[in-house]
Amino acid sequence: MRTISLSLAVLLVTASPALAQTAAPDAFMPPPPKPKHTELQPQSPPQQPAPRSQNQPQNQPQPQTQPGQTADDWATTEITIVAKFPGPALWRVKKGSSEVYILGGLPVMEKRFDWDRGRITRILDNANVLLVSPTARAGLIGFTEWQFVKGAGVFSNAYAQMPAPMAAHFKAIATANGIDPRTYQHDNPVYAVMKLRDAVYEKHGLGTHDPEKMLIFMARDRKLPMKPIASYSAASLIGKMGGLSAQAKTQCVADTLDEIDFALGHAAIASKAWAVADLNAARANSPNSATLACLEGADSTRALLDRTTQDAVKAVNDALVKPGKSVVVFPLSILLGSNGALDQLRAGGAEVTVPEM
Repeated sequence: MRTISLSLAVLLVTASPALAQTAAPDAFMPPPPKPKHTELQPQSPPQQPAPRSQNQPQNQPQPQTQPGQTADDWATTEITIVAKFPGPALWRVKKGSSEVYILGGLPVMEKRFDWDRGRITRILDNANVLLVSPTARAGLIGFTEWQFVKGAGVFSNAYAQMPAPMAAHFKAIATANGIDPRTYQHDNPVYAVMKLRDAVYEKHGLGTHDPEKMLIFMARDRKLPMKPIASYSAASLIGKMGGLSAQAKTQCVADTLDEIDFALGHAAIASKAWAVADLNAARANSPNSATLACLEGADSTRALLDRTTQDAVKAVNDALVKPGKSVVVFPLSILLGSNGALDQLRAGGAEVTVPEM
């Protein structure tokens, strides 16, 4: 069985490349003393959320809809203060003698971002296991199929398969970030935009696996066992990309280019807001994972959020069967959305609180 490194865009859901990292993270200075901050929790979404303009002042976040989001996403869920502690938002889910500590994450964050890790450090010191993102598996057939799907074809190129304005948008992003657009001309358009997204984010110090990656390094330092919450077949996702219609491919590329544009202007703001549990500002400055939505074959992120929410709830419930303490990172969008993972866990009889430790 062979493991494929598909792309960070694909692996956001299906793999944890951070597990393959061997280098230690950059050293951090101890965080300066910080005031107490807010932990947040959702209420019912407003009836008529105002659409979000990317030009709207960033210091006035409110429930809004971003491109690619639906009215059911966490972007339109009202959030209110329920407790005050330093650092990012954390929740404890408890059943009997079992506890799962959940750290909320964002789809795109600054890499090596310094944040108050006091509480999560104490939690890891007392934990039995760190649950990490699912792994992706693929055999020889899946690997061969991936090699075929990712190409543009012998008699075509990526830009010839895009509408002219989209091709110009793609090339403009590449050029503005010091990347030769010819790098992608022989790729399938979807694969090309995945590679562009990874390259641009890397140049700007942005990542799609934080804060989980930091927790993995911290767990290794403590020799804390790590366990993937699931294992998926990479071949099934490869097949989905190969089976996308021309219209679906075009929409996927367009949405991902919009995601790149938005993330470059807002990820730093979102990361700083996340670090102090200001989830209203964090969600107002967070893009969707557009590539994931198109690979799932969804018209928007709603179908993907439903699936990942169900997976998150199952992973937590499975961990609660065994005595002890587990730690896991889940996207805030699936935790705090309408009927999100936290609501479903409460409905299932679990005690969900904000830990003081």
